[in-house]
Amino acid sequence: MLWLRVALLGVILAAVAAAAFKVTSFLQEKDRMIQERDQQIMDLKAKVEGLRIDAERLKQSNASLESEVAKKRDELARAELEARKINITDQASSRRLGELERKLNDQERIAKIERLSRSRRAELVLKTVNNSAECELENFFRTGGQCKGGQWVADGARRSPRVEKPAQTQGQGESNETQTNETR
Repeated sequence: MLWLRVALLGVILAAVAAAAFKVTSFLQEKDRMIQERDQQIMDLKAKVEGLRIDAERLKQSNASLESEVAKKRDELARAELEARKINITDQASSRRLGELERKLNDQERIAKIERLSRSRRAELVLKTVNNSAECELENFFRTGGQCKGGQWVADGARRSPRVEKPAQTQGQGESNETQTNETR
């Protein structure tokens, strides 16, 4: 019986030891899981802190970008205003230039007309202009040609030489020959 008691005591001790081992291993596993969870929590806290720092940097960056955008808008508004002023000035300058060119052309034309009216051939020029104007008026509705030297010339045709009217007197004939020689 003693051996039965010892065997029973051995089985009980083995069962207690097995239970103690099982509880110890369970507690160790639970402790390891708690440590892993604590480590994950610490890692997540570090990530949250990093994200918080990034968020602060982004807020500062957004604020600086918004201030730059506001500055660029102001610069753009000033540039557009300056461009409008320059455009207005340019238009005024263009108008004045056009007026000056017109006046210069008018003055040159007036000077040319005065020189022609004072020249010896003024009569010949006037006659040519009159013949040309008369031809243009007479043939205003005609097509297929144009006035050249006071005569209507069809397209592709050559102008026939104009025959001068004979002078009435000998003295006037010499002056006409002199004028025609001067024009050649």
